Amino acid sequence: MQQQANRRRKKKRKNRNKVIAARLIFAAVIILAVVLLIFGGYKLYGVISDAMNDDVSVTTVTVTGRGEIKQTIVEQFDPGMYDEDSLRKDIETKVKDAGSEVSAEELDIEDGKAVLKMKYDSDDAMSAFNEEVFYADTIDALKKQGVTFDTAAEAAGGSHAVIVSETMDIRCPKKILYTDGDVSTDSENEKLAHCTTEGGALALVIY
Repeated sequence: MQQQANRRRKKKRKNRNKVIAARLIFAAVIILAVVLLIFGGYKLYGVISDAMNDDVSVTTVTVTGRGEIKQTIVEQFDPGMYDEDSLRKDIETKVKDAGSEVSAEELDIEDGKAVLKMKYDSDDAMSAFNEEVFYADTIDALKKQGVTFDTAAEAAGGSHAVIVSETMDIRCPKKILYTDGDVSTDSENEKLAHCTTEGGALALVIY
């Protein structure tokens, strides 16, 4: 009798351990699925955002939530005045001279327009490459670099700022909360600003 009772207890323990193991495996699978869903969704969001940002008609800078700075340069192109091969070589040379922080992703010439897509590892790299004022960082980081903000800008509640000295559109990863200079926020996109600068004036966008 005692042996039978011991066998029953061992069998119950084995069954209980199997149930616990099955529950742990199930929980691990659920956690993994959630992680993959979140990560995959984040990547998908990035792909969709990038695809939307590709459709521009004027020079546009995109500051992404991943900290990347992308620039789409749109210029008129007259084949009678410019040679396409020479233009491509000039761009390659300039990008090479700029170092590893700058890369040219694509150059399309069509319908009288040249569209060049650039990528920069930092706002300093973009500023140096374009020989224009360009800041894109947290407000705290910009203050440490000597950038000052007026009372209205401080009170806007944003955490990041973009400052430019060149006419362009600016796409931000979050809603734009404040602008200064000749800047207008797009009526259909709260993350898009149209900046017009002349005579060395600066445009400020806070998000």
